[in-house]
Amino acid sequence: MADPTMAESKAAPTPPSLPGRANVLTPRQSTRAGLDILKSLLKVSSRDLREYSRSKFEASDDGRTLAREHSTPGSQEQVRARVAKAKALAESDPIYRLERFYQRVVAEEYMARGLTAAAENKERLQEIAATPRQGAGGSLKLNPALTPPAYYADVEFHLMPGGWDGSDLYNHAGGFNSYIYRSGGFAAVPINSNLYEQRLSAARQLPKPRYDKIFEMGCGGIGALSALNAIFPDAELYACELSPRLAAMTHDQAERAGLKAHIRQSDAAATDEADEAYDAVFTYALHHEAPVTANVAMFQEMFRILKPGGDVVLTDPPPFRAVSPFHAAILDWDTEHREEPFFSEACLADWDQALRDVGFVDVESYALGADGYPWVTRGRKPD
Repeated sequence: MADPTMAESKAAPTPPSLPGRANVLTPRQSTRAGLDILKSLLKVSSRDLREYSRSKFEASDDGRTLAREHSTPGSQEQVRARVAKAKALAESDPIYRLERFYQRVVAEEYMARGLTAAAENKERLQEIAATPRQGAGGSLKLNPALTPPAYYADVEFHLMPGGWDGSDLYNHAGGFNSYIYRSGGFAAVPINSNLYEQRLSAARQLPKPRYDKIFEMGCGGIGALSALNAIFPDAELYACELSPRLAAMTHDQAERAGLKAHIRQSDAAATDEADEAYDAVFTYALHHEAPVTANVAMFQEMFRILKPGGDVVLTDPPPFRAVSPFHAAILDWDTEHREEPFFSEACLADWDQALRDVGFVDVESYALGADGYPWVTRGRKPD
């Protein structure tokens, strides 16, 4: 397969102009101040407090012992035990506990404050929604009869009140939430990250210079679709999304941004797409949102809808085995404290072997950025 470095032939232009709201929406001063505080808490926790705690962890005798153990391959049970030790050691440090407290405050509050900011601008948002779209030529197909899988029901992912479909203001709250998180510092994303550049880097991992049809599973917005369009401007873009609200939001964003994409509401494990219909399948930060069994079903679906010789690129948080014991403890924390019930399960999984078991070849995995994020796993369907 191609070298995973960012090839010059895939250099991307400036990202497309997304439907920005900063120039038309203004939350109340108290709401804006609250968002500023959350942004500051996120920065000081993920940059200053975390690095202090990390250095203390790694300088300790127990930390050095764990690092030596973790540097050798181990079974899933052994890796799980190492993470448990790392978690206990990290939590013995009051600075680590303070950093995690700040992370929880930000995670819990940013959704609520984003919804408040959107509610304060509801009339203006209704005016914007009533304005004509550019009409990029994409399409939206919703499936009211679709029953979400059991693992998805009643989970308030990322601490979103009511889940992704719990509020008609969620689509707009995201614009305010991105003010807090746009530079990373949350979950697996390192501080001082450029979220769009990360998506561009991931899209560049598709090894061929050209694809006719690319399918994104679990889009949740147009971030990855925009990156795919920037790298492969001639490709037809298709995507599925389980949430009807997120599917509709993605379609609206794409049309207003002039990005032609065909969005379908469907389960990524059962897309209803035709056999051998696509040249490439792409995911971004999807697999930790579902149990391993559901992911295996997704991989089988990818194999089915890919043409022979087609490529798959998955991006997600890194596996525990690929990061330091301290960072593994950071990742494991999200499972219980950020409404990410499958985070640790995914970090313990071996997606390389799962893809091989389905039938993919030339499977490899590697990190693109700091602390293993984004972590790429890619393979090819045999000719």
